[in-house]
Amino acid sequence: MAARFQVGGHISASGGIFRAVERAVERELEAVQLFVSAPQTWRATKHTDEAVEKFREAHAEAGLGEVWIHNIYLANLATETDDQLEKSLGSVINAMQVAERIGARGVVLHTGSHKGQGIEAVLDQVVAAIKQIFDQAPGGAVLALETMAGQGGAIGTYFEELGAIIGEVKSPRLKTCLDTAHTFAAGYAINTAEGLEEAMADFDRHIGLDLLAVIHANDSKIPLGGFRDRHENIGDGHIGTAGFEVMAAHPAFQDKAWLLEVPGMATEEHPKGDGPDPENARRLKAIRDSVTPSNAKPAKKSAKAAAR
Repeated sequence: MAARFQVGGHISASGGIFRAVERAVERELEAVQLFVSAPQTWRATKHTDEAVEKFREAHAEAGLGEVWIHNIYLANLATETDDQLEKSLGSVINAMQVAERIGARGVVLHTGSHKGQGIEAVLDQVVAAIKQIFDQAPGGAVLALETMAGQGGAIGTYFEELGAIIGEVKSPRLKTCLDTAHTFAAGYAINTAEGLEEAMADFDRHIGLDLLAVIHANDSKIPLGGFRDRHENIGDGHIGTAGFEVMAAHPAFQDKAWLLEVPGMATEEHPKGDGPDPENARRLKAIRDSVTPSNAKPAKKSAKAAAR
């Protein structure tokens, strides 16, 4: 049986990237995701060798599991402008290089938007961009393209879009991140056993279950097929506790980091929440620990994956 998943979360790295480890421990997390540059600016943060070493030492001492970097939100590998493409490439290359330095598993990326033109219109540019990223950021860190909710023609709304990119890049370093709220809002009924089986069969057909590297664990304020990105605390949204129990039992979701990006519970100090907080971590751990994983063997590589 595969190892059970790690309950992690996206944590602030303000004051030094090593601070993210301290905050993860305080919030009862087992894995961590962080920004290594301000998410709404192009300017890359410089991390000294001392800060990197402190991060590595703190991570080892805390006994945390996987580390992931989330790339900045401004990047769009499908942009129509040369200037934005250059800046987007620079942001991902920088994140991948920092990932190597701190020992992170990899970088999660919002690939960009085709603005309703369809993936075919931007495929060549996106593929060339990812190949350039790997050329300029060598090493073992992976790039995980995130599934999206469908706003603004976002690439990754449908599994076949990510599959088309992965099939053209043909790199073992290119994988995927499944965001539960995004995928649900995009119309995949992952909150029921039948719907999840259908969704993951579609994922395997177009991408390959072996390329699912990490999970963003978020409930959804938006109903199924609402095509909007609005995260909710675990159990309080349209996916619900029962939906996360279904995913927690599925073999494709084992042996992964499940990273919370939730608003957090409202408190007097934080009326809008300060997530991911201990309460959300406890809820997800309780779900994990109460569910027996399916006895089904992990999926073999799909025909599409085997052909790569």
